[in-house]
Amino acid sequence: MSRQVIWTTKLVEEATEKINNGFVLGRLDNPFFEKVVGLRTSGLTFKMTPEEQEEYIKCALDIHYFASTYCYIKGEEGQPIIIPLRDYQNEILDNFFNNRFNILMASRQIGKTICSSIMMLHYVLFNNNKNVLVTANKLDTAVEVLDKIREIYQRLPFFLQQGIINWNQKFMVFENKSRIKGFATTKTSSIGQTADFLYLDEFAYLPDNIADKFYKSVFPTVSNIENSKIIITSTPNGFNLFHKLLSDAEKPEGEKSSYCAKRVYWWQVPKRFATYIRLNTKKVEEFGIVKEELLQYLKDKYPKNEHSLKYNDELKKWVITTLNTSDCSEEDLLAESYNDIRFLEFSDITTWKKETIKDIGGEEAFNQEYDLRFINSSRSVLSETLIDDLTKGKKIYEWEKIDELDRLKFSYQDLKWIQDDEIFTPLQRKNTKIIISVDVAEGLGQDYSVINIFKLGFKKRELVEKQIEKYKNVVDFCQLEQIGMFRSNLISVQQLAELLYLIAFEYFDPENVKIVLEINTYGNELLAHLPHVFEGNNNYGSSIFFRFKHRIDSPEEKIGLKVGDNKNLLVKEYQDRMEDRSIIITNENNISEITTFIKHTTNAGNVRYAADGSSHDDTVMTIIDMCAIFQKNDFKQMVEESIETLSDKQLSNYINECLNKLDEYVEGVDYTQVLDIRRKRMQNRYKNDILNSVSNPFKKK
Repeated sequence: MSRQVIWTTKLVEEATEKINNGFVLGRLDNPFFEKVVGLRTSGLTFKMTPEEQEEYIKCALDIHYFASTYCYIKGEEGQPIIIPLRDYQNEILDNFFNNRFNILMASRQIGKTICSSIMMLHYVLFNNNKNVLVTANKLDTAVEVLDKIREIYQRLPFFLQQGIINWNQKFMVFENKSRIKGFATTKTSSIGQTADFLYLDEFAYLPDNIADKFYKSVFPTVSNIENSKIIITSTPNGFNLFHKLLSDAEKPEGEKSSYCAKRVYWWQVPKRFATYIRLNTKKVEEFGIVKEELLQYLKDKYPKNEHSLKYNDELKKWVITTLNTSDCSEEDLLAESYNDIRFLEFSDITTWKKETIKDIGGEEAFNQEYDLRFINSSRSVLSETLIDDLTKGKKIYEWEKIDELDRLKFSYQDLKWIQDDEIFTPLQRKNTKIIISVDVAEGLGQDYSVINIFKLGFKKRELVEKQIEKYKNVVDFCQLEQIGMFRSNLISVQQLAELLYLIAFEYFDPENVKIVLEINTYGNELLAHLPHVFEGNNNYGSSIFFRFKHRIDSPEEKIGLKVGDNKNLLVKEYQDRMEDRSIIITNENNISEITTFIKHTTNAGNVRYAADGSSHDDTVMTIIDMCAIFQKNDFKQMVEESIETLSDKQLSNYINECLNKLDEYVEGVDYTQVLDIRRKRMQNRYKNDILNSVSNPFKKK
């Protein structure tokens, strides 16, 4: 009959000492998994002391106590040290422990992995039968997290450990039936088992198609489990699903998602605001400078700074490190002298940030990896500030049943409108000036056909006052606000023609609507269909379209906008109009495309603008196309007419006052008189266009 060993901490320590002294212990005398010291094997009977029981309970209830008392890592000198958690790391642990769903955007090297590892280890040690899954964009990244968990576990006291059943690079199984598994997220990867705790690392670096599919399949599974947890961590990498999840989590109370969000920047790490004075050994000797005395000089002159002297083995130089304060910064040290000798004469002066920028490959990479910026400023068409504003200004767009669209024999579920009752009252929408920009695709599941709908309004006075010096004419006062959008890659050109007709000619008042149409193969096909929609039972008139020259040397303007060599100029106009808030975009799909619409440089050095990677830019192109109308007289006349209908009479009067001062208008002439003349001219032109249209405009349903 085999003997039963009741293990205690004392017996474990004795066994450890024997092994360290070279003794080979028998199976029953060895409490360690696969005879590796620090790994508790399964099947043991272990008796805690009353003190250990108390400590066990403390650790189970308080993750901070667990971390600060028992979690060790290897120190700089190779010896085990308690993990020195910074303030923000304690906040991260608080969030992880107290919230089911967490999203963390963190700079490189801030200790994110340590916090996550402590949380997951605590979870499996003090909960039975739990399944923790660690996934990342690369398997190596997931394995690194598991390595950190193993390192912390192996240094725990025996009484806090769970016995090990399985222990390898990708998988850990404990005696309490809890387990941790690591894998890479790919197109074909899936959880395949119940996950009580899901950790998604470097989530922003998953390709969009993989991230979206994986998250949509995984989140419902995990969230349906009571007391489950999801932690998502990453640095930024463009405007993708990670950005959306973070943005939703950072919305105000009542609007935000169930995720708890946190950001940690590079400058929150102590000692990163440091200036390095790298002493030139030869110069120091030439000037007779004693490095210890130099250090004391700095301590005396700048007592609020922390100064240290250390030999750098890699550089083979003595380095004085000064932690910057308002009393002593890099600039101060660059101008500093010692014994009337400038510091620059006997040392190189740099900072942690400058060194990191060099090591990582430039400032743009630093801005993304350490300063948590979502865009690459050199390739982005729009500024980061504007992108942030667009993201924060997203509004809900929803489908609505519209009586005027009942003639359609296909679904128009992809036509969605901003939720604003004031816009869509019958009287209001008929009196509103509408600009519609259309991009037509073939409808075979590739590119999207887009109908982008805007109402004409005016900038707020505060904005006008900031910009007025740059204004040239009445158009600069206006603002095109997005109110609706149709986006589909499955609709035929004929169906699109029917939908566009009903929106422009029956839902809105065609006298108040103008359409920008990009002329290409399918744009011309759309034009051919329009006069004949609903078997000719329509009120179609071609005057509703803006006209442009299709060649520079053309003597006449034709329906539609041709985009070719002029694209870069249109993009510049788009950039200017977006930045000065002449165009307001609030639709989520549109904003998403905007964030990935970037500058590409060919091998020949030519610049083109298009979506990044596999992203689409069809909705962006409708905005770019629309920017061509700001130079059109037709549009200017629409703006002029809109001034009179402004409900804000104070703003209307203010705009008129400003207009009378612009060079375009003769001083002393009442602008309203000018407006009356132009309105009559436009009405006459509209009547003539109707009479000359291809189809009979008076043919009724």
